[in-house]
Amino acid sequence: MDSYSVLYSSSHRTGLLSGFQRLRSQRKMCDVVLEAGSISFPCHRALLASSSDYFWALFGETTAERLAGTISLPALTPEGLDALLDFLYSGWLSISPSTLPVVLETARYLQVETAVAICERYMTDGLTAENCCDYANLAERHTLSNALEAANQTIAMEMGSLIKESRDDLLGLNIESLMAVLDADEMPGIKEEGLIKLALDWLDENGPLPLLKSNLLLSHLRFGLVAPSDLTNISHTHIAMATPLIRSQLTRALDSKQSGHSLLISAINKQTHCCSLDIFFSFFGLFSINPKDGCV
Repeated sequence: MDSYSVLYSSSHRTGLLSGFQRLRSQRKMCDVVLEAGSISFPCHRALLASSSDYFWALFGETTAERLAGTISLPALTPEGLDALLDFLYSGWLSISPSTLPVVLETARYLQVETAVAICERYMTDGLTAENCCDYANLAERHTLSNALEAANQTIAMEMGSLIKESRDDLLGLNIESLMAVLDADEMPGIKEEGLIKLALDWLDENGPLPLLKSNLLLSHLRFGLVAPSDLTNISHTHIAMATPLIRSQLTRALDSKQSGHSLLISAINKQTHCCSLDIFFSFFGLFSINPKDGCV
């Protein structure tokens, strides 16, 4: 019996795509036309169906579109469809910060998961203070968990500059990202008072929200890190702070401050001067230091 070897040629796959691309550019053997906006894109059903779950289902044996000469895609933009078709025919996806939203939208709509993964990697690798809020919203809209987590981390680390220079971007942030950022353990140069003000401004900008959602957002704030006098003032500045849940959290924070102060005074009165200093600094650190920035 003869023995056989199975050998693979990567150049064949490349050549196959190149051949389809050449046929497309010359508009030869195209058997379907896709329309987006007022632009027509002659294509090949076989390549579309083999590259996209959307087209695989669309050109199935029982669909009305399986023999249609023209397929209208009103949900897509010509720019996004052109970029995705180039990818299907070549394997190269052209993206820029300005075209990313429409390219990602098209990739999601046509169920081209390889293109979606490329967009997510592009976002994750290109995060900056200037685009992190936009990318967080885009990632949340398209359920891109890795890009969303990376964007939220960038927002937390860049909060010092964002809260001063790009406050509108923060006010346009999706609520899931805002809550994740408020939970961040590291936020250089930021005090909790500033985050409380940001959360209340966000509610004004995006409200009115259902009571459950506004309570959920404010519950991510650490009221215990705010000085009692400031906490009392803040509690009267916004209607969202007057709900029973938030009032109870504010009360617990104030009670904790007062309890800590009483324990501190009692310990100092009972100990020697040397021990008192140790206890003083121990209690001072426990009740007054903000773990986000080390600021008193």
